[in-house]
Amino acid sequence: MKILRVTSSLYPYKTGGIGLHAHEMSKEQVRRGHDVVVYTTKIGSGPKREYKEGYIIVHFKPIIKLMNNSFVPVMLPSLIHNMNKFDIIHAHSFLFFSTNLCAMAKKLGSPPLIITNHGLISQTVPLWMHKVYVPTIGKWTLNSADKMICYTDTEKRKLENLGVAPSKIAVIHNGIDVNRFVPKEKENSDDIRILWIGRVVPGKGVEYLIDAIKLLLHKITNLKLIMIGEGPSKEKIKRKISGLGLDEYIFFKDFIPNSELQGVYQNSDVFVLPSINEGIPRTILEAMSCGLPVVCTKLPQLTDVIKGSGLLVPVRDSQALTDAIFRIISAKELARKLGENGRKKVVENYSWEDTVNKTINLYEEIICQK
Repeated sequence: MKILRVTSSLYPYKTGGIGLHAHEMSKEQVRRGHDVVVYTTKIGSGPKREYKEGYIIVHFKPIIKLMNNSFVPVMLPSLIHNMNKFDIIHAHSFLFFSTNLCAMAKKLGSPPLIITNHGLISQTVPLWMHKVYVPTIGKWTLNSADKMICYTDTEKRKLENLGVAPSKIAVIHNGIDVNRFVPKEKENSDDIRILWIGRVVPGKGVEYLIDAIKLLLHKITNLKLIMIGEGPSKEKIKRKISGLGLDEYIFFKDFIPNSELQGVYQNSDVFVLPSINEGIPRTILEAMSCGLPVVCTKLPQLTDVIKGSGLLVPVRDSQALTDAIFRIISAKELARKLGENGRKKVVENYSWEDTVNKTINLYEEIICQK
């Protein structure tokens, strides 16, 4: 098949789950013999067109970027001119302007359009903007697609409530490479290592984790919080860390290549996801695949994923985060059992190979129907 993938962000030019998902999906589809071209946003200098990991990348320069959303109207003429060279167009996240452009192209007669929902709420946009966008432009964009992919039945019900026809929605879980993200005995260390990975944006709830570390230090002092990621709220969070006197306990790393992340998980004791809004992030699946117990906010789409593999806490509750982290690090048998359950659950239900297989099967099904 000839596949056009459209994504606002792409790994390694930009970190984050959507960009990494788009990169890994493109790479694997090429490995299986398909031709893939990716349209994405241009970041910094560099060529407009390049070839990496077996697929072609075409960069489009935005005229403006607002709250992590790049406005690239120049992409539309290219979509219209080239769309009939492809068997299918696969766009990522209806929250981005690039996907709105794919919806416009579809109205003009493009090949079948698939949109993957990576979360119904942006972590960088004020809630009032969602209340305006989602039932209007967002709903129109979703309904323009031939098929929507979402990760869970919970998300499917939310899309249906929004007005998307059930027949248009396919549930395909997110997945990770379970042969690379494997359990391994932690290197010798007296420190308790707590791990967080993600974009440093308001919706990730990082400030509540920082407060939890402050509280946790009243109970245990040999701990380190490793934070990996960048984002618009990073400097604000760093100031908060310094203001609370936590610089010797919390360590920021801007970026670690995905190929090296398994070692970071394997040398940690607990993975924490304090998000206020979230989809099904790859990070939590990677942590579980490495046998790492998790502490996660109780979000509807994550409850079944985490059940038996970690502890769930209310959103915006630093004390609950503190108590859950302490419970895991002070009970080795509980931590071991949660880690084993997480590894088993991911291997059985969230393998990347299965995700790619089901996505390609969906392409073929839609193309045959047309």
